Amino acid sequence: MARAFLAEWLPLRRRRFVVGTFSATAAVAALGAVLTFMATGGREFYGDYLHTTALSRPSGMVEGLNTISILLGVVGLCVVAAALGGDYSRGTLRNQLMAQPHRLQLFAGKCLALASFVTLVVLAAAAVSVALSFAFAPIKGVSTAAWLSAAGMRELGKGILNNLLNAWGYAVLGAFVAIVFRSPAAAISVGLAYVLPVEIIVTGIWGAAGHWLPGQLLQDIANGGHGYTTAYADATLRVLLYGLVAALVTALLVRYRDMTS
Repeated sequence: MARAFLAEWLPLRRRRFVVGTFSATAAVAALGAVLTFMATGGREFYGDYLHTTALSRPSGMVEGLNTISILLGVVGLCVVAAALGGDYSRGTLRNQLMAQPHRLQLFAGKCLALASFVTLVVLAAAAVSVALSFAFAPIKGVSTAAWLSAAGMRELGKGILNNLLNAWGYAVLGAFVAIVFRSPAAAISVGLAYVLPVEIIVTGIWGAAGHWLPGQLLQDIANGGHGYTTAYADATLRVLLYGLVAALVTALLVRYRDMTS
């Protein structure tokens, strides 16, 4: 497993891939932080009104990060789906299995490497978002005293952890569709189509579905359960069950399906 982990990091360390992924992540994180503070006193993306008093609370430091939580999830999905699906489409997986015939160990090492990469993406987004939040706070008259308190540090830790869980959840979905379709283009297309238009349309028509759809539950987790009807603990439990089922099905496909490419 350790060798599979290190081997998977070789393509992940390609300069073009690293620069492109982290540059896009930094740009999105910056946009989220800037819009969060510039929208103070006006209407925010999801219909909530932002006020300087709300941003002055200990949790105000991570509001910009929470704004882009779904985009961080999309990055996690795309990175994992592209990497695992690409192994099939390029035919490299068969060569890797010749060196490591234990399929599940190889797959576990790959997933751990991809999970660590997604973790770095979220941490980078958090660093950019928090830094810009401190920069824009005095411009909009937002006090940062509570941010630097012990409560503020706890909120920062919880915000980063919740967004990590959100991104990992999307990554599990990316792994699932990559193994099912064995093509990066098909996996990314189907994954994004499901979590964005399909879930949004279904939730818009039948609001109660939001309590059970994995994409909506991941957003509940990313935002710490604040402002959502599904309790944080309930959303976490349901996502965990979905993740276990997806991981089991994926492992069975990896273990028993014929390698045809």
